Amino acid sequence: MKKIATTVAFAVGAALMASTAYAQQQIDLTVAAGQPLRAMKPLAMVSEFFIPEVEKRIKAANLNIKINWKEAYAGSLLKPTFVLKGVQDGIADIGFEPTIFHPDKLPLEQISFITPFATSDVVLVGKSIDKLHEMFPEYRAQYDKFDVIRLAGSSYDSYELFSTFPVQKFDDIKGKKIATAGAALQWLRGTGATPVQSNMTLYYNNSKTGVIDGFIIFPSSIPGMKFPEAAPFVTKVGFGAQYAAALIVNKNVYAKLPPELQKILREAGQAWTAAADKAQLDAGNVGYASVPTFPNGKIFDLPRAEQSKWAAAMPNIAKEWAERADKENLPGSKALAAYMSELRKAGAKPVRDWDK
Repeated sequence: MKKIATTVAFAVGAALMASTAYAQQQIDLTVAAGQPLRAMKPLAMVSEFFIPEVEKRIKAANLNIKINWKEAYAGSLLKPTFVLKGVQDGIADIGFEPTIFHPDKLPLEQISFITPFATSDVVLVGKSIDKLHEMFPEYRAQYDKFDVIRLAGSSYDSYELFSTFPVQKFDDIKGKKIATAGAALQWLRGTGATPVQSNMTLYYNNSKTGVIDGFIIFPSSIPGMKFPEAAPFVTKVGFGAQYAAALIVNKNVYAKLPPELQKILREAGQAWTAAADKAQLDAGNVGYASVPTFPNGKIFDLPRAEQSKWAAAMPNIAKEWAERADKENLPGSKALAAYMSELRKAGAKPVRDWDK
C-alpha cells in the first residue's frame, strides 16, 4: 500500500509540475491612438495588420504566450497630442504616435518635412528614415528621454495642392491664401502666397466659404474627406511623401516581456511599416483616380521647371533646421546629408539638393 501511495503521490506531483511548466503566460497589452481607425490607413493597419502579425509570429515560434489585447482608438484613452506622454506614463503600453505633433520633442523625426520636392515614393521615405535610426544613436535617444521605444514608423503619400482656382505654374499662387499644417507651412515661404495655419478638418468649409483659396494635403484623404467638392483643382506640385508617425512601446513594459516576444514586436513593426507604406502609396493613387468623379474635378501636373522655381524661391529650410539641430548637439547636418544621399542612391531626383 505504501508503495502504491508513493507512486500516486509522485504521479500527482509530476502532473502538477508539468501543468506549471506548460501553463500559458498571459500578457495584457493596451494599444492606443488619438485618431479613429478610418482617419489614416497606417493607423487602421495597427489593428488590421500589426496585431494579427504579432499573433501569427507567436504561433509560428511555438511560444506558450497569450496576449490579451485592448485597443483604444479615437481618443477614447489618449488624445492625439498626448500619445507620447500617455505611453510614457503607462496609460497605454503601445501607441500610434504622430511625430509631426512634436517637432520640439522629436526634432530629428521632422527631416522629410524640411526636404520637400525630394521624392513621392512613400516606401523609399520609410526605408530612409529607418536607415537614419540605424546610423545615428541620437534618433533612438529622442525616444529614450520619454521612456519609450520606437518599434517602427509610417509615412504618408505625397502632399499636394488643392485649390479653388487652377494652378499650372508657380506664379499662379502669388497673393493666394493657402492653408496647411505644422512644418508644411514652410513650403510657402518666399512664394508670394499667404500661408494660413489650419488642419484637414477645416479645409473643406474654409474653401467653400472663401476663407482660403487652397490647401496642401495628401491625396489619400480624398475618398474620406471629399475635398474636390470644395477645391476641385488638384495640382501635383510634388512636395513629396512625408514621414509622420511612429509605433511606440513603453520601455518598462517592453523590458519585462520575454526576449522572444520583444523580437516579434520589432519584426512585426518592421512588417507593418512595409505594408502600411505600400498601402498608403496605393491609397494616394486611389485618391487621384477619384478626382475626375467630382464635378469640375481636374488634375494638373506642375512641370519640373515650375517645381524648380517654387523650390528655388524658398529659403533653404533644411539647412536652417540642420544648423539649429547642430547647435543642440544633434546630428542635423550629418542626418540631412545621409537622408538626401539615401534618396539619391535609390534613384530619387530631388528638385532641390537641400544638403548642398
